[in-house]
Amino acid sequence: MRKIELEEAQALLLADVVPLEKEEVSLNSLPLGRVLYQPVTAQVDQPPFPRSPLDGYALHAADSAGASEEEPVVLPVVGKAYAGDAPAGEPVRPGTAVRIMTGAPIPAGCDCVIPQERTDCGEERVALYQTMEAHQNYCSQGEDFQEGQVLVPAGYALDPAAIGVAAGGGAETVTVRRRPKVALIATGEELSAPGQPLMPGKIYNSNLYYLQSRLIQLGAQVLSATQVGDDLTEITAHIKAGAEQADLVVTTGGVSVGQRDLLPQAVDLLGGETLFHGLRIKPGSPALFAKLDGTPILALSGNPFAAAATFELLVRPLLAALLGQELPERMTARLDTGFPKGNLVRRFVRGRLENGVLTLPKGHSSGVMGSFVGCNCLGELPAGPGPIPAGLEIPVLL
Repeated sequence: MRKIELEEAQALLLADVVPLEKEEVSLNSLPLGRVLYQPVTAQVDQPPFPRSPLDGYALHAADSAGASEEEPVVLPVVGKAYAGDAPAGEPVRPGTAVRIMTGAPIPAGCDCVIPQERTDCGEERVALYQTMEAHQNYCSQGEDFQEGQVLVPAGYALDPAAIGVAAGGGAETVTVRRRPKVALIATGEELSAPGQPLMPGKIYNSNLYYLQSRLIQLGAQVLSATQVGDDLTEITAHIKAGAEQADLVVTTGGVSVGQRDLLPQAVDLLGGETLFHGLRIKPGSPALFAKLDGTPILALSGNPFAAAATFELLVRPLLAALLGQELPERMTARLDTGFPKGNLVRRFVRGRLENGVLTLPKGHSSGVMGSFVGCNCLGELPAGPGPIPAGLEIPVLL
């Protein structure tokens, strides 16, 4: 099967995707990362009443005219207001003040709050050392948001701020997309689980941990994360079981053209339809996409960074489509240093993007993951002979 361009591969991946159904979840479950099916709207104004942002005295601003430390204005204190108190029924008369605490409702008739630091903190009478203006230190009703306002839009992956805002708006539940169910399989006779003695010829299995973490981070539910050797029967059985239970099967390793690269053969044995096998990119060119009874199977390279890069280019857009989200953001950035060699095909490199400048770490082999730590994007280097010069503007995938 011929190698195809990345855009053609992505089009095949997304051609028949139907976003997942909705479900309602409690805000008490702290649904971090869940993607909203419908927006969260405010059920109340926030704050639901004019509120004091600090400890001090509520008063009519006009009554503080001319107040200073040299010539304070003295007002009688006619009450106290604490956070949690119901708003007072009667308006406060001009020429008086109310002792007030942070978060308390500002009494009707008062239009400002003077900080207690600008007074003598009197209990029965208070000396004011500052002239106030109307609505100074005054949080208006609905200052944050108003009833009926959209607080968090559909398609948003809930983060702590969004969950806090939803709670502040009175939401008890939110309507989200069902999480994509993923079966993850790492193949290779050389793999050893972390914590086990590392025998000669073996390596620790980082891909299973990296990919599982990234799937969870992007809102997926990992049904299984399995490590198998280079055994066709075992690989075939795990792919079949995954396809029967999951919305997506992701594998890593065994997808190239070596004698023990068994993923293409396993897909054929199961009667799967292979839509592409091979991309015109580096790293991760052996990637394979197939369908087994309608379930997508994405087989990625076993080289750790190649698996990570093609995950972002293939798995991540598919997850976004299943969750009804926009595709990952792309932008351009300027290379602060060059890249030492050219490429027959376009190459994706790890890097850190800050203020429009892309900094590349040392170490870009497809088997190297250490230099990926601290990176926040993939940069796309063009195909062509010779080194890539510093200062070149290139596409970047966050």
